[in-house]
Amino acid sequence: MRSIAPAGARSCLAVILAVGLLNLPAFAASERPLAVVLTADHARLDNVSATTGADVFAGDALATEQGGSLRLTVGASQVYLLSASSATLAQHDSRVQTRVSLGTVGFSTSAPQQLEIQTPLGLIRGADAKTIFGQVIVLSPTRMRISSFEGTLVVSDATGAEKIIAPGETYEATLAPADPKAADNPPPKGVTGAGINWKHVAEVAIPLAAAALVACALWPESDSTTGCWQ
Repeated sequence: MRSIAPAGARSCLAVILAVGLLNLPAFAASERPLAVVLTADHARLDNVSATTGADVFAGDALATEQGGSLRLTVGASQVYLLSASSATLAQHDSRVQTRVSLGTVGFSTSAPQQLEIQTPLGLIRGADAKTIFGQVIVLSPTRMRISSFEGTLVVSDATGAEKIIAPGETYEATLAPADPKAADNPPPKGVTGAGINWKHVAEVAIPLAAAALVACALWPESDSTTGCWQ
């Protein structure tokens, strides 16, 4: 069998490298930013100071210091982190998923089918195609508080059980401790799904006023105009 001449081998290698270089832009283009930083104050993006206009990619660590805040635009949606909060973004099918680890995260979107919020206790999304404006406070891996300022929210736990939160309502969810005798006894009233205890904390506007004002102050309709006081 005739061996390939050194010159021929070099030619083949050059062709392979050229084809590989042509494919590099395609690979680079496949990873697109999921969000853009709109405002940042004492906030970090993947262990560096977050700055206005910075791109946020899937898996980037988002965190705010005590007293800090961070606001992102995510397609047709906006997400904000208040003081001492942490989260990441991920692409989940056709939706961008905000995964909250700790602290306060608010969200607003006119396209609920494009945004969902993952918490240690369950997944939050819009109940229908109407605009939603809500906030979740993850107090610990076993406790969170969810408020709906506008639109209806649905919280799904690991078993698929769902909790509806209507506009103007706030619920606190606590993961009930595991009970080996649970199979022999009916769950207590208010416990659904995988042992989540839902407590109706507030209704209408008065208990939500402080949180709504803070959220509104961070929530302009555009980069330069605050929608709440137009």
